[in-house]
Parts: sequence; C-alpha cells; structure tokens
Amino acid sequence: MTETIVSVIIPTYKPKAYLWNCIDSIYRQTIGIENIELLIVVNGCGEEYVQSIKDYLSNKSDIKVHLLHTDVAGVSNARNIGIDIANGKFLCFIDDDDWMSDNYLETLVAMAGDNADVVEANVCDYIEDTDTYKDDYLTKAFMCCQDKSDLSLMQARKFMSSACCKIIRRSVVGKARFDCRFSIGEDSLFMATISRHIKKICVSFPEAIYYRRVRTGSASRKKDTLWVFVKRYSRLAKAYTKLLLSDVTHYNWLFFATRYVALCIHVLRKS
Repeated sequence: MTETIVSVIIPTYKPKAYLWNCIDSIYRQTIGIENIELLIVVNGCGEEYVQSIKDYLSNKSDIKVHLLHTDVAGVSNARNIGIDIANGKFLCFIDDDDWMSDNYLETLVAMAGDNADVVEANVCDYIEDTDTYKDDYLTKAFMCCQDKSDLSLMQARKFMSSACCKIIRRSVVGKARFDCRFSIGEDSLFMATISRHIKKICVSFPEAIYYRRVRTGSASRKKDTLWVFVKRYSRLAKAYTKLLLSDVTHYNWLFFATRYVALCIHVLRKS
C-alpha cells in the first residue's frame, strides 16, 4: 500500500458548488492522488449534504477519501476530527470555498524535504463579487521571504496567523488541536500552540498558489460591534497567556508579544 504523504482536511457546512471546485483542485494535484488522503468533514448540517458529496465523488477516480459527518457545527471541531484520523506525513488545511494550483502539494512537499516542519505557499485572493484576483495580505510577506531558505519564527510570524496556505508536518502537531471555544482567531491560536515544536519554516516557489475566495457573508468577514470585538480579543489574549505560561521555557516570548499586538490592532481598527 502506498504511504500517504499529505492528508488534506476540508471542513464544510452546507456545501455549495464551490466545494466541487475545491475537490477538483485536489484531484488535479501533480503529486498524484495515490499520495493524497482526503478528509471531508461535514459539520452542523444534515445527512443530505453528505449524500450530495458522495454522489459527486462517485464520478471521481480512486483516491483515499474519509467522508465524515458531525452534528456539532464549527470549523475547529471539524478540523480536529480530521486531525484525529489523518495518516499523512503532512497536514494540509483548506477551506471548502478555496482551491489550490495543480502543482501546490508536489511543490510544497518537495520543498519540505526531510527537515522542514512548515512550508508556506503563495496566496492569491479571488473576489467573488467582481470575478477578479488580487494579492492577499500574505502575498507581500511571501515575496519578502522568497530568498530565505530557513525562516525564523519571527520572520514567519505573518504566516502563522493561518493554518491554511501551507503544509504542516504531522509530527509537529502531535496532540495539539484547535480550540473550539473560538470561531475567529482559532487559526492563529492553533499555530501558536504548535510553534514550540517548529524548528524549520520555509516558503515555496511563487507558482504554488493557494487561492482564497473572498465572498460576501463568509464567517471571517461578518460585521460585529466594538463591544463584541473587545470581548472576543480579550478572551483570545487570555488564551495566549495561558498557553505561554504552560511552557515558558520553550515558547518564544517575542513571538507571543506579536500576537498580543495583533489583537490590539484589530480592536483599534474597529474603534
């Protein structure tokens, strides 16, 4: 049996046509589908959505697929379910409305080699309302780091705000999981959690691209009041502090300081 190289984890809630675009991009990967394990976690919606995915996959060529369903809604819980059963050397998180270039996994895995723990991809935003593409907030950071073969945690701090747009070595994740108490900021908190085990971070070639769909009404772009912002980021700050104090000798204090600054900036921009 072929050893699984990458476990691709897709959480999905009431999936629409964009999920098919996401799945298709995985089947097109040049690394070969025999090296991929696909984990789709349908969360917080009925079994009819699971059946629609089964029907779509029935027309696809052979690939290792785990199609899972949970009544508990939320991206964090869905990703945790995927992590629990993932068998790949690397984990790749992708949102159900995003997709990746055909060379994405092959390029990132080749860059990882035997010692890189995190490999960051280039990122491009697709603006659904206008059917146009533009640079993501991570694009500039990616371009600035292109000539560096080994990034420090501080140099890679912007990349650590998202669990997507990269591959992560499974052994680095270990028993760490996403904190289901948070629906905003959970990615950054998860990456901070595993940061003490990350020894090498590098960026891939610019041709390997994670396409992020920007659409009206997505969870990360909903409008909230200032008071909601303050409460949310106060809770996140407490979570970071608890995490840091749990292993003060191995976590990078300066890196955590950048997390606190980022939280403050979010609140100030809202006010």
